[in-house]
Order: sequence, then C-alpha cells, then structure tokens
Amino acid sequence: MAKARGIENIEKDLTGNLQRDFNLFIRAALSDLSNQGSQRYSPVDTGFFASSWTAGTQRPRPDEARESVAPWSNIKPTRRGQRSPQAVIEPRFIDTINYNFKPFSKVFIGNRSQYAARALGSTNSKVPVYVQNVIGLKIKEIFNEKKPKIGVATFGTGVRGEQTNVKFKASGIGKFSDPTSVFVDYTDL
Repeated sequence: MAKARGIENIEKDLTGNLQRDFNLFIRAALSDLSNQGSQRYSPVDTGFFASSWTAGTQRPRPDEARESVAPWSNIKPTRRGQRSPQAVIEPRFIDTINYNFKPFSKVFIGNRSQYAARALGSTNSKVPVYVQNVIGLKIKEIFNEKKPKIGVATFGTGVRGEQTNVKFKASGIGKFSDPTSVFVDYTDL
C-alpha cells in the first residue's frame, strides 16, 4: 500500500511533477521534430536537418555544415525536394542533452544546420504545422494532472455460473475472507 504524504510536501511535489513534465515535453518535441514518430515534420534530403534538432537555455546557433559531419558529408543532396536514397536520420543531440531544465526557465528548441532557415521555408517542411497545431495538443497530453488508474475487482471466486471444472476454493484474510463480497482496489501509477 502506498504511504500517504503530508500536505507540507505539496510545493515540492508539484514543482517536481512540473519539472518532470516540462523535460518530458522538451524531449517529445525534439523527437517529433527529428522525425522519430509516425509523423514526419522536418523535410528530409540527406537527413542532416532532421538529425540536428537540439534544446538548451541559449538559442542554438545554425553553424554546422553538413559537409563537416559524418555520415552526411558523404551523402549527395538531391536539392529537388526529394529524399536522397542514402538519407540518414540519426538525432545527434537528443541523447546528449541533460534534461534538467527548471520550470519557468527559457528553453530554446532549434536546429544546428547552417541551412536551417531554407529547410524551414521549404515546401516539404511541416514544422510550421507542428508549431501551430501539434505543440498545443502535446502540452495538453503531457501536462495532464489526471494520471491513469488501475482498478482490480473480484466477485466471489471470479467465476460466474455453474462451472464444475473449476477446483478453486475462495479464501482470504480478515474482511477479504468472505467469498461473496466485492473488493475493489485503485492504485495510482
């Protein structure tokens, strides 16, 4: 059984929950922009742009050339709005970020590729759609106070009707020893 916590810890608990959800949101946004989910938001030619999303307390500078980072330095871009057959999407920064951002602090999500402005403005870019439509839904999904609950209920032996093949005798301890009573337990996860 879970141990009850006193009201004196409420500020610490709420701040901890907010910080956890905030960092979860940042990671989820980076994952979405890096085309790691089922939807593809970043345009892909070589895969370098989709692999270059990062977050930090300072604005990410678009200062990295595709030609200087392997394996993208060996991939020839098509520059026709089509995905190169050799395209590689490997998020470079998602796993190297220390997700310890504090609530109410400024966190910038940006792209490190030199051609980020052109890629964002391309006709294949769905990043504006993500910012305008999806981020709000992601915030509602992650910053949700109602956590799922699991309910476990039993009625008697858990077997209904006349079933002679069940060789099970209900037993329990204390108030749970009556096989005709119903016990329901809800546990927060």
